[in-house]
Amino acid sequence: MEVYMSIDYETLRTKAKTVVMIPDYYRLEMEDNTPKGNEKYRSFIWEDPKKNDCKIEVELDLETGDLVRLDIDMEDKNTGNQDSSEEDAKAIADAFLMKHNPDHTAFTWVNIEKRQNFRFITYREEVGGLPLPDTGCEITLDNSLNVIGYRSEQKTAPRPKWPDSIVDAKNVRQQVLSNLQMKLTMVTLYPSMYEMEGTQPEYRLVYEAVPDRRLIDAITGVDHFGIEHYLMPPSHPIAPMERDNTSNLGGILTLEESEKGKKLLNPNDPSEELIKNIAAWEMLLGIDPKLYMVEKSKDDDERIKLLYKLKEEVDKEPKPEALSVDAYMKRKWGDSLRKLESSFIIQIEKSTGCLAGFFHWTEEEKETTATASLTRKQCWEKAEQFLQHVFPDYTSYLQLEVDQENMDEELRDRELFYLPVYINNIPVNHERVMVSVSTSTGKICSYMGVSYEEILELTERNFHPVLTPEKAFERYSEYVSIRLKWFKDLDEYSPYHLLYESTTTCQVDIPLGVDRNRKLKYIDACNGELIWQKV
Repeated sequence: MEVYMSIDYETLRTKAKTVVMIPDYYRLEMEDNTPKGNEKYRSFIWEDPKKNDCKIEVELDLETGDLVRLDIDMEDKNTGNQDSSEEDAKAIADAFLMKHNPDHTAFTWVNIEKRQNFRFITYREEVGGLPLPDTGCEITLDNSLNVIGYRSEQKTAPRPKWPDSIVDAKNVRQQVLSNLQMKLTMVTLYPSMYEMEGTQPEYRLVYEAVPDRRLIDAITGVDHFGIEHYLMPPSHPIAPMERDNTSNLGGILTLEESEKGKKLLNPNDPSEELIKNIAAWEMLLGIDPKLYMVEKSKDDDERIKLLYKLKEEVDKEPKPEALSVDAYMKRKWGDSLRKLESSFIIQIEKSTGCLAGFFHWTEEEKETTATASLTRKQCWEKAEQFLQHVFPDYTSYLQLEVDQENMDEELRDRELFYLPVYINNIPVNHERVMVSVSTSTGKICSYMGVSYEEILELTERNFHPVLTPEKAFERYSEYVSIRLKWFKDLDEYSPYHLLYESTTTCQVDIPLGVDRNRKLKYIDACNGELIWQKV
């Protein structure tokens, strides 16, 4: 861009080096204008040549030279003094702010949070005592109170004025409650996320508020998005299609043959059977061992992830190149991205041997994306054939999300189908299967499954709701409150809106005199317990 032709890049580089102390042994790996096509910043990345995860990123404004972003990744950022006070943390953050942000005097709203071993200090402009999003900055400190993160917001909307009048909060709360329903759902509660006894996850049948959040315009009293915005798309049961016993998924085995190789594993000695299962999946999914080899594998105790690549691909050492973004990306990730082309990724659940994930992308797909030939209905038939192979009892546990109107009018290179999990007609919270189909070839591009072990365990649970939806509503509604906030849509130049937000978040005193927020998330349908989420 012509406006930047006269910029002194040497001066910017020198300034970037002074933001924080950069170890002498760190090497400059990237220096370029970003983002490409709309250059606004000069970005620098220094890395430890012996440790890929240790790096320092600095981003300066091209016009002013001001610091826009700082990100430091080092091994020892979790260590250090844990007894530092909030006042000490704010003093260090204030000093950094005054040095690097010329507009710091406008940031009159300050919030400090401590999460794990880090302190997050947020600075904002405010109007009417409420913080303005997309203003100010955030600073992150580690245990030793070193600045390891900084991000300056680039405000684009004009500063709003407080309205002459707003609707009454009591009326808004009543409006929210009148549209709120308590729905049964199955959930997995984790001690790290919820206030609960014990250290192991628990399955529960609960009532969930739908919707559990609303944003109401404070001037008009009208929902900012419309109530449909907060709801999951409706779904319906799937009528079984005729069994496809002859077609396969590009591999060697038919459905009948593949089922002989795939079975639930013996939990006492799964290893040998798991190896057989992997081989069966490879054949079913068209991963010919004569053509493909396992390039990388990962075992996280729950799933095995395997990356396959063509045997004739020869890995080449990346050549030394310039410091541009493209060269850095190629050195850092280019080889990995190249391996994804004409390759497969599969994930297998260790406890059951079931397919948990699948990804396949070829050069053939790239060349034909502009010539979509299959309708959405035809793609669904391909997806359902795939499900017959990888999730034989899919009609018992999955529903199909209802399509939006006029979906066939827009050409897409892939059709995506989402299938939420239901057990005994009760949804399993946040669990759904995704299948994507190429509209040009009809091949399965990707599949994101769910834990079949969890489905089996939930099926065995003998949940009997005791609480009625009406009683659950009574208990939940006691904690619903309304608060004002400034809101800005994602569009860069959208104006600010003053909205009422419904919430069940409140503050609770916990041991050691530390205050923490918590949010009423669920009501246990079997015993009426209030289930609080840590926030």
